[in-house]
Amino acid sequence: MIELEEALEIVLSQVKVLPPERVNLLSSLGRTLAEDVYADLDIPGFDRAAMDGYAVISKDTDSASRKKPVVLEVIADVPAGYSTKKVVKSGKAVRIMTGAPLPRGADAVVMVEDTEKQEGKVKIFRRVNPEENVSFAGEDVKKGELILPQGSLIRPAEVAMLATLGKKNALVRTKPKVAIVSTGDELVEVGKTLEKGEIYDSNSFALFSQVLLSGGEPYRLGIARDKKENLLARIKEGLSYQLLILSGGVSVGDYDLVADVLREAGVKMMFWKVAVKPGKPTFFGMRKDTLVFGLPGYPVSSMVNFENLVRPAIFSMLGQRDWQRIRVKAILKETVLSGGKRKKFIRVKLVKEGDKYLAVPAPSQHSGVLKSMVWADGFLILPGEVERIEKGKEVSVELLR
Repeated sequence: MIELEEALEIVLSQVKVLPPERVNLLSSLGRTLAEDVYADLDIPGFDRAAMDGYAVISKDTDSASRKKPVVLEVIADVPAGYSTKKVVKSGKAVRIMTGAPLPRGADAVVMVEDTEKQEGKVKIFRRVNPEENVSFAGEDVKKGELILPQGSLIRPAEVAMLATLGKKNALVRTKPKVAIVSTGDELVEVGKTLEKGEIYDSNSFALFSQVLLSGGEPYRLGIARDKKENLLARIKEGLSYQLLILSGGVSVGDYDLVADVLREAGVKMMFWKVAVKPGKPTFFGMRKDTLVFGLPGYPVSSMVNFENLVRPAIFSMLGQRDWQRIRVKAILKETVLSGGKRKKFIRVKLVKEGDKYLAVPAPSQHSGVLKSMVWADGFLILPGEVERIEKGKEVSVELLR
């Protein structure tokens, strides 16, 4: 049995970053950039009005007030998407819309709310400073600037930025293809009638969803029965994928065949059993370039060690370095006990109370209570050497959501 940190180090040492592919920008959401993106133009590309109003020489407005407005002659009208060749000189103004290029000579924009339109003229009721209400060329992005480094996750903001830079496509990492196999004679496909002693195969649905959220491309290969021939066939099929995840059958019972059959299929075992609770009976091995994970059959154990070991592997295959969960501080609502020497992942809900969060442990921390994962916002992690944490202590919670 090895510590989780050592197990993760072993997993990541076997990961190879996947090759890139170019996709349409509208298909890039949720993908990982495979190249650095530099700006090849300034954004904005010209000085422009940041407000609807009048482009002026700021000095002309020095004496402007509600009681004694300054009156300027309006020499042009510039909507967004248009420009004017006219030059603003002292005593002149140009009516301008947000986003329109600032005309030559002007150094500020008076907001329309501080003006009153007259025939061919405008009354200015407030003084403006030089550069007020002006967005200058390159204010957002400067030409040659590194905007998005490779390894960035493409979210809506990144899609918008790529579009702003004029990119129709994005170079992204290929999604790892992940095979998922559930094992056990007790499992039944969702939708069929249950007989006594049978349960629905929920693990493959959980793992499918976790793979999808991690950026992988999941494939459910079905249920492998507790028969060596059936299990071996499923494993051989799964070894044609970049990752193979099995759930169940990795403990030490008479019907827990997965570890032995994996070895027979040519999988080199890197470790088996990790010092965590839940999730101790976890297998990891390699066959050629395929990463093979054998996760426990209990749904919570399977999901927890996916988060701890498989998700970082997928992120690393995609070239993402930031796979760590976000942490927040909270006050522990109830005392928690370790119950052993293994690192323990306590499922907790965060409840806002005033300006702080309370961390409320799930009523049951049993590996088979899937409801605790539905209920939880994150993990409170108890190191193996810590026997208990008292109610009222400040703790760190790693977020799942």
